[in-house]
Amino acid sequence: MGAPKQKWTAEEEAALKAGVRKHGSGKWQTILRDPEFSHVLSSRSNVDLKDKWRNINVTLSGLGSREKARLALKRNPVPQLDDKPSVVNKVGSDEKAVEDKLVGAPPEVLEVADSKKTYTRLDNLILEAITTLKEPKGSERNAIAMYIEERYWAPPNFSKLLASKLKFMASNGQLSKVKHRYRISVSLPSSETTRNSSDSKHKDSPRTESKELKVFTRSEVVAELEKMKSLSAHEAAAAAARAVAEAEAAIAEAEKAAREAEAAEAEAEAAQVFAEAAIKALNCQKLRAC
Repeated sequence: MGAPKQKWTAEEEAALKAGVRKHGSGKWQTILRDPEFSHVLSSRSNVDLKDKWRNINVTLSGLGSREKARLALKRNPVPQLDDKPSVVNKVGSDEKAVEDKLVGAPPEVLEVADSKKTYTRLDNLILEAITTLKEPKGSERNAIAMYIEERYWAPPNFSKLLASKLKFMASNGQLSKVKHRYRISVSLPSSETTRNSSDSKHKDSPRTESKELKVFTRSEVVAELEKMKSLSAHEAAAAAARAVAEAEAAIAEAEKAAREAEAAEAEAEAAQVFAEAAIKALNCQKLRAC
């Protein structure tokens, strides 16, 4: 058996957090070689840093993404935005300053280097997570959520937004879902798929499209009613059946349009929430750097 592991000191833990803030998670060898942290972490190995960082993340994730974001926003009110926002990522040597920078914020808060860099969309983060995780059978929702929360600022209702976005991406063909696992679809891009399906719908049902555009005048309605009065019982029943079928088809089309509108609204809401969260993270970083 090897020598027992020494308990992590507050100074070592602060140096590890500062190293991750400076170089990023997973760059353990780089952190150990950095002169700023090497003298503090001289007795630690790559595995020690990795294990300790995982334990820190478990402790932070115990609060839940909703509580963490709420705490961070409560401690850091949103100031007025400048025309050209920028972030100065500065690591202090004082332990208390390092702790203050990390309180309430998930690891590796989304940072914007200049005004030309756009905020990352949720669907791009999902694709990045699945691509990076490289799980043969696909990635579960919890694994995708953990990947994003460890690297980016997650809004309070992140779990709900992620579930809605995964469902939407699976429905439009961007992702394939098998046994609660998601993989990137190898079919056509979603825009082409949507366009092709839309074209095929119009080709398959030209009569439905023409009916939607047709508007009956008062005289035509009166003529139809007079015509129905002269129908036999069998003909009237057949006409009623056709009317019911047409009404059901119209209702189905309306419901489908409503679902598509809800999905688009959910996507827009998710993008807006992520943009607001990124702006808040940016301004929190600016306040701490001042």
